[in-house]
This record gives sequence, structure tokens and C-alpha cells, in this order.
Amino acid sequence: MAFFCDKCFRCGFQVALFSIFGFLLTGSTASAQSVDGQAFDTQASSYRLFMLGRHLEDEGELEAAIIAFRDAARLDREAAEPLAELSGLFARAGRADEAISTGEEALVRDSQNLTAHRILGLTYASSAGGSEGSSRDATRAISHLSQARGTLLPDLQIDLTLARLYLRTDAIDDATELLEQLVRDEPGVTEISLLLSQAYGQAGRHDIALETLETAVITGRPSYRALARLGEMYEQRRRWREAAGAYAQAVALNPRNATVRRRLARTLLEFGELDRARGVLEELIEMRPRDAASLHLSAEVELELNNFTEAESIARQLVELEPEGLRGPFILAQVHSRRREYQSVVDTLQPVVAEGRSRDIRPERLARSISLLGFAHEQLGNFQVAAQIYENAIEVMPNNLAFQTRLARAYVEVERYEDATRVLVDARRQHPGDVSLVLIEAEIHISRGNTDRSESLLQELVETNRDDPRGVLALASFYSEYDRVEDAVELLETAQQRFPEDNSIRFQLGAAFEQNDRFLDAERAFRDLLNRDPEHAPTLNYLGYMLADRGERLEESVTLIERAIAKDPHNGSYLDSLGWAYFKLNRFDLAESPLRAAGDQLQTNSVVQDHLGDLLNRLGQYDEAIEAWKRALSGDGNAINPDVIERKIDVAERQIKENP
Repeated sequence: MAFFCDKCFRCGFQVALFSIFGFLLTGSTASAQSVDGQAFDTQASSYRLFMLGRHLEDEGELEAAIIAFRDAARLDREAAEPLAELSGLFARAGRADEAISTGEEALVRDSQNLTAHRILGLTYASSAGGSEGSSRDATRAISHLSQARGTLLPDLQIDLTLARLYLRTDAIDDATELLEQLVRDEPGVTEISLLLSQAYGQAGRHDIALETLETAVITGRPSYRALARLGEMYEQRRRWREAAGAYAQAVALNPRNATVRRRLARTLLEFGELDRARGVLEELIEMRPRDAASLHLSAEVELELNNFTEAESIARQLVELEPEGLRGPFILAQVHSRRREYQSVVDTLQPVVAEGRSRDIRPERLARSISLLGFAHEQLGNFQVAAQIYENAIEVMPNNLAFQTRLARAYVEVERYEDATRVLVDARRQHPGDVSLVLIEAEIHISRGNTDRSESLLQELVETNRDDPRGVLALASFYSEYDRVEDAVELLETAQQRFPEDNSIRFQLGAAFEQNDRFLDAERAFRDLLNRDPEHAPTLNYLGYMLADRGERLEESVTLIERAIAKDPHNGSYLDSLGWAYFKLNRFDLAESPLRAAGDQLQTNSVVQDHLGDLLNRLGQYDEAIEAWKRALSGDGNAINPDVIERKIDVAERQIKENP
């Protein structure tokens, strides 16, 4: 056995021992050249070369260091440490294959050499984490790192790498046991808590995973990675305020990281802090003006702020940055959709979808564009075209419930009831018990005149889906449609107790009261909702219109409707309400613009066209007034009295004859 055991090469006594050997070799009482003396001299020379190799590597002379380590290993053929150190040199130089072969050579000499196991474990771990890493590399890394543990002083690099490998290979119990021990032995090391939180999460222990990371962040000095991960965990739980706080701290630690800045902006967007989100993105885009992901998110923020001109400008930048990308055209189409420019939506997305299919882009990536394209055709009244779009989508995404429901409804619009029923049957096999499918079936029965069957379906839906308010809303709407308003009110008042946080129940209750001429009750219901959600645009509009139509508190009516329009500036119904409120105030100059915009947008809405006709008649524009009233008569027919409109047309025609 070599006198210079591997332990000597590892421990802190090397220098002292070398000095002793140097003294022995040069002393005045040197012994005769015995066999033991020769071995001693060889080992001392090996050690000198070993130390020389370390020095040369520190000086950056790698090839000379390699030669020194090789010579040291050749001189002392039993010592493994020179080879282990050489393996480490190769690993540090990025020469992984040589690191592995040399490390294995060291283990042939000493199968328990900790340095060799350490280098081999870390090298295999690095390989396992690469894009071409294999499970075999991970297994080898775990084996070597497990054997590298046991040094007098703990080696956190080994322990943390081993824990990551356990997590990567789903050895969750091993990872948890190791990390829980490390938390006890090394308190305050955030990386340990971060990995332990991950282990708990992979084991399905999500609450303790969050608690572990929260504790580490609160009690220690959290790393950027720990804060970013904490933000993600809050985001998954829709705890937007806490998520934004964690991301903001992460940004403070790593200001130039684009990903976490975008996560912060996204969270602020979800939380409703739109101005803060915009500020975060402006700083990021200033640093990275051509970062497409940040520009895309910035466009979404501008859309939420109803800054359509700015959103459109950003969308066009995205189109320029990504000529074959999907994000720019989709944002541009969203701008057109929010403006109710549905033909522009079609013109924007039709070529994008067609080209995407020709390039074999994954259908899921095209899904949003396909959906918006179909919706635009529906708004234009092109239901057959919309149906074809949804049919094509289902061919490549056969289990997509959204497209199945869209297709069924498009079939209903064009009275293809058998086709709609077939789609529902297919969808139910894949999505049994889905509420939306029952709602469409009820619509089919109504369209076919089978109202009893529709009612029984909706009643059954209300009873069997007690956690979903959609059945209640559909049944209440059914009752209101068939003049059973008291039944609708009773149903909705009961549902309020079951769904106390659902604004849609309160809104429909107010509408039901109004339809039953219970205006005080309607106003009370609407104001109750606004106390809970002051910016609920449908309620602001409905209450404002109700007051205007009754000629009550017209100034307040205008204020309420303007608040609704601020949330949705191009909503034709809201614009009609505002114009009608101004009409009631005899402010015809202010009424004309919103009523004309509403009339252009809602060509088949009889009430809107009637309002526009009334205004144009008061302005003395009789020809246009008659055209608007005729559109009202040929429109949907809802909430108008055709006889009254016919009489208004007769009067206007007489005015034209009398004042040619």
C-alpha cells in the first residue's frame, strides 16, 4: 500500500507532510537506498507533481497541469487522488468525457475515493440536466453523489445537486428526507427551503409547500429564485396582491430579468393595477425595445385600459418584429373586435389562419385566432361561414368543447337542428354532464317550439348542478321570455342565497323586476349590485337606460351610462342608451353621434333603429328617419310596437309631401 494514502491528498496536512518529506530527503543523515527508501522517494516526487499540477491550473496553464497530474499518477500507481484531481480539472474545463474517463480510472485504484465520486456525480448531473440528458446519466449521478457524501465538512453542492436529481427522477421521499435534514443542519439557506417546497409540491402537499417557502422568505434572506417561485405559487392560487409583492421583490434583486418583470406585469394586470403594470412594462421595453413578449403584454394592458390606438400601434410593431408570428395579428384583431369592426377582424385573421394551416402550425396555437375569426363572422350574420370554421377546427381538435358549443349554436342560428343535436351527442361522450351542452339542447327545443321540454331540462339542470349559476340564469331568462316574470323573480331571489357573490344573479334579478314594472325593486337591486361592484358596466347601463326611458333623473342617467361607456367605449347598446338619455333631455346635438354609431353597429336591433328614427325625425331629417324606422320593423322586433312605428312613418311621409 502506498505510504501517501489518498487521505493525505485530501486533507489539510499535505503541506506539512510535504515539508517533512523534503527535510527527510535532504537531511545529512540520509539512509542507504533501500527498497522502502525508493518507494518513499517515488511517493514524495508524486506529491510534488500533484501540488505542481494544482499550481499550474491556478495559473491557467492547463496542459502543463494535465502533464503534472499524469506524471504524479504514473509515479505512484496506487494513489487515486492525482487522477481524481485531474478529473476535476477536466470537468472545470468543460471536457466532460475526459473528466468521466479519468474519474473512473481513479475509482479503479480506490473505489471509495470521495473526490472522484464527487466529480463524476456532478459531471453526470450536468449531463442529465442538459437537453440531451438521459435517465441513465441521472442514475449514475445519484450513485456517485451518494457515495461522495461523508466528508468532515458538509458539501452543500453535493447535497443540493443530489436533491435536485431526486426531484427530477421522482424520488420524492428520498428528496424530502435529505432536504428536511439539510433544513435542520443548515438553517437560513433559502435554496434548501426552495427545493423542499418543490418536493412537497410534487408530493401533492401544496399547502405545506407554500408554507415552507413563505417561512424561508420571511425569516431568511430570500434569493431571487425563491421570490419568483413564491410569486408563481401565489399566482396559481389567484392571490394577485401577494403574487405582485413577491415578484416586485424578485425584480428588486434581479432588475434586468425580463421574465420576472413580465410575470409582475401580468399579475398587476390580473389584479387590476393597470397603471402599475404599464409602468413595469415601459421600463422593461426601454431596456429591451424589441422584446416581443413584453410588447405583447403591453398591448394587452393598453387593451384593458381601452387605449385602442396605442394597442394597435404596438400590434403593428409585433407584426413587424414577427412577420410570421401569431401574436401581432391577434392583438390587432382584438383591437378591431373591441371597436366592433368585425369585417376588419375577418380581414386580419383569415389569412393568418389559412397560412398557419399551410405551415402545419399546431392547431392549439391557432385556437384563439380561429375562435375570434368565427365570432366575427357570427357578429356579421355569417353563421354558415362560422359553422364551417368551427367544423374545420373540430377536425383537428376533436375534443375541444368550446368549438363544439360554438358549432352547435351556429347550427341553431341557421335552423340546422339535426346537425346541432349530432354535435351535442358527440360532445356529451367526451364531456358528460357539461352545463353548456344542456343549455344548447334547451335552445334547440325552444327553436322547435317544444317549450315544455326546454323548461323541464332547465329545471333539472338547476336541481342537479347546485354549484353552477348558469342553469338558474337560463331558467330565469326562459321565464321572463314567456311572461312568467314572477317565477323568474322567485327563482332569482332564492338563487341569491345560494350564490351570494355572483353578480349575474343580482343583475338578472334587477332586469326581471324592471320587466315586471317593479321599478323601485329593480333600482334597489341594481344599486345593491353597484355597491358591491361600482364599475359593473352592464348594471350602470341598465339602470341609466331605465331612468332615461322613464324620464327620471336624466342627468344622473347620463352619468351612469357614461361610466359604462368608459369600460366599453364601442358598445352599441351603451351608445344607444347615452343617445336616448340625451334625446330625453332634448339635447339632440349630443344625442346624434351616439345614436348614429349605435344604429350603424346594431342594424337589426329594432329598439335602436326606432330611437335613431325618433331623433332624425326631430332633426327634420325625415327620409333618414323613415329608413331607420323601416329597419326597426324588419329587425328583431323586440320591445317595439309596429303599429306605432307605422304611424310615425305615415306622419313623416306627410311632412315630406308638405315640405318638399
